[in-house]
Order: sequence, then structure tokens, then C-alpha cells
Amino acid sequence: MSNKVKVCLDAGHVGSKYNQSPAVKTYYESAMVWSLHLKLKAALEARGLEVLTTRKTIDTKMDVYDRGTASKGCDVFLSLHSNACGTESVDYPVVYRAHDNLNDADAVALQIARKIGTLMGTKQAGRTATRKNSSGGEYYGVLRGARAVGTPLYLLIEHSFHTNTAAAKWLSQDGNLEKLAEAEAELLAEHYGVTSGAEGRTAIMGEAQATAGQMALFCRSKNPAPKLTACSLEELAEMFLEEGKTEGVRGDVAFAQSLHETGYFKYGGIVTPEMNNFAGIGAFNGNATGQASSFPDPRTGVRAQIQHLKAYASTEALTKACVDPRFSLVSRGSAPYVEWLGAADNPNGKGWAVPGKGYGEKVTALLEQILRTEDPSSPAAGTPEPAWAKLVAGYPQYQKDGLEALAEAGILDSPETWAGRFGRDMTVGEAVGIMGKLLAWMRTANENPAGRETGRKGGRRHGHFYQGAEAGGDPGRTLETSS
Repeated sequence: MSNKVKVCLDAGHVGSKYNQSPAVKTYYESAMVWSLHLKLKAALEARGLEVLTTRKTIDTKMDVYDRGTASKGCDVFLSLHSNACGTESVDYPVVYRAHDNLNDADAVALQIARKIGTLMGTKQAGRTATRKNSSGGEYYGVLRGARAVGTPLYLLIEHSFHTNTAAAKWLSQDGNLEKLAEAEAELLAEHYGVTSGAEGRTAIMGEAQATAGQMALFCRSKNPAPKLTACSLEELAEMFLEEGKTEGVRGDVAFAQSLHETGYFKYGGIVTPEMNNFAGIGAFNGNATGQASSFPDPRTGVRAQIQHLKAYASTEALTKACVDPRFSLVSRGSAPYVEWLGAADNPNGKGWAVPGKGYGEKVTALLEQILRTEDPSSPAAGTPEPAWAKLVAGYPQYQKDGLEALAEAGILDSPETWAGRFGRDMTVGEAVGIMGKLLAWMRTANENPAGRETGRKGGRRHGHFYQGAEAGGDPGRTLETSS
């Protein structure tokens, strides 16, 4: 996110009825530029640029200089306006830029002005201009403020003259403002070398980058005891990758979303663990606990979530039969990026979460943390500390040493799982299983003394301790491995 081009947009003037056109009485400059700056924001974000605005509402009052300084840290500042004069025939866009042509501002300013003129069909061609105050600085307060905080490119755009009837009528049409927004966004994207709308965004469709081990281990680092009633966390992570691969959806993205929705499978909201609903499907504000979509088993719940994500991210047909009860309600292909899953952040105004401001960024933040987690199933070259060590950081050293010794001997084949269970009670079945495994190891070691050393170095293992117990499941339960 930090490498994105940042744009600060300023809708000139306050209120919905400021600067009325004398030629078209229904036209107000303030209303037009407010609508335009929102459309331009969406168009810029769709191309991968980061956008902030100077004011929260059309009625928010803010000193013009402060609006300029609000662009601190941005690459460009744009203040949007329409011009006025006493002559009906004057009809041309003009873009005011740095009086000393700082950073070659005239070149991009002229491109924008001419493009606006072409779109609007103005009588005179678009042009650039400068204006200085008595002190030799920028005349316009917004530009003076932007320059004061070091914004490299700052422009004040006059979209022709609203004192001209044709211009005022053209700017009064919502569809024309859409055209302006798209054109201006495209020019800025080209200026900064942003060629793809996907730049800086996380596609929902595609191959997963995280492993099941990374996903499970990261979750356990936040919640050592996930509330899963019908499978282990490791099994669930595998289901996300399997179901995601089937539909072409990134299973690691879906898993990260589940962590956000369930609070690392702690739950505590409308959805309860036995519902196998890992993403709050059908859970609406005002619903009572348990009043949401429910699925017969974990895999079906994962499949429904994957399908719901595919509905937002793609227009392609589902590979498997639809189990998502809300699939048909989604505007297909309206949110191809994780960052657009919140309706408030989506230029299409659609989304998984409503209003959902920042929803997608929260999911991507979790995904990034998952990807930074070392997969315990993969050797970490040059890293002496085992991947699960951080999970037991607060426990006595003799307990850590015991876990390491049992893992190295092959008595515990999933030390990360057991590390996540430190501090929890052990079942009788688990205790019997471990003691039996230890006894078998001791017998083999006595028969073959060399086996002690081979076992510790990973050369000899004596079979896997049953997965159900290691994952905290019920002894003897057959674990689900396929749909």
C-alpha cells in the first residue's frame, strides 16, 4: 500500500447551492464539483491509485489553505471548479499550475485541459495558466497550502465557465461527469505509469500463496483453542485450499476472511461454531444469535463461502453445485479485489460488507501476516528456532524442552499443534496415546541403540500418533478428507 500513487482531491466550495449559473439556474458549481470529485475518486481507485479527500461532506467548512495542506504526503493535489466571467461566449477549460513550472507541471496540466475541452466540445481550446499574489507566491490559497507541505504536483482545474449556457448544461448531466472522471483518472494513471487497475490490489481469483500449515499456525498464534466442532483447524485449512482450487478462488484469501469474521474462530456474535458458517453468510445487523445461514458440515460451509466470493469476483459459472444460499443475490463480478469487498470502498458500490469501510484492508492485513508465517512443514534454512517456539514463549523452559524432545523422537508428529494446546487440559485418550507411543519408542531404542540417535535426527520415525487426538478431536472419529 505504501508504494501507491497518492492523490488528494478537493471539491471547491461548500454547500450544495454555491455559485449559481446565471445562464442555467439549476446549475451550482459546488454541487457539480462535489459529484465530480466522488466519481473521480472511484475512477482513480479503480486504476490502483490511493485517494483521500479534503472534506468529509459537502457542507464541511474548511479554510482554503488548510485544504491544500491536507495533501501532505501525497503525490498530487487537485482542486476541482468551474469558472465564471461576465461574457457568455467565453468557453474553455483552464488548469492553474505552479507559477515556476515546478516538476514540469505545465505538461500534465495542458494534457488535462485539452482533454476536458475535447470532451465538453468547448468553443475555445483548453489551456494552462499561473497566477501569483503580491508576495510572489501562489495566488490561490489551496495551491499555496499544497506547495507549503511539499506536494510535488498541485493543480486547480476550472471545467470551463458556468456562465456559458452550453458548458453549464453539459456539466449538469451526470453521465458527462462520469466521462470527465474517467478521462482525468486515465491521464493521471498514464502520467504516473500506472497501467493496470489491479496494481496494488489483491485479486480474489487465482492460486493460493499460503500453505495450510501457515494458515493454521498463524491462527493458533492468535487463538490456541479454535471453536471448531467437527474438524481440526489443520483439516479446515486444507478444505479452504481444496475448495478454493476447485472454483479458482484463492483459498488463503477466504481463510483470512474467516479469521476476520469469526475472530480467529472464537465466535461470540450472531454465528455459532456448530453452524459451520465461517464468514457470516446471512448474518445481518439486528439478527439474534444463531440467526444466520447454517451448513451440515465444515466442507459445505467452506464451499458456500468460496462460492460467495466467486460470485463477487467473477462472472464464471460454478464448478460444483451451488450451496451458497445467497449466490443469486450477488451482483456478479462487482468486486474482483479483496479491497473492494466493503461496499464503501468499492467504486461499484457493491460489497460483501455494507457499508464495510476498510473491510477489505483488514482481510488483506491478515493475509499478509499468514504469508509471513513460517510453514512448520517446510524446513526453515538457517533458522535454529523451531516454527512453533513463539507459541510457547511464556511457558517454563523444561516444558519447551520436553516438547522439542518428543517432537525430535517422532512421538509427536505435529509439535505446532501441541504448542497451540499448551495450557489446555489433556484427555485420557491423548495421554494413553502418547504413553503408548513412548513405550513403543523405548522398546525399539533398546533393541537398536543406534535408533535413539537416528530418531532424534529425523532418520527414524515410528508411525504417526493418531491425528484425531493430535488435533484435539474425538478418539476413533473418522476425519473428513473429501466431499
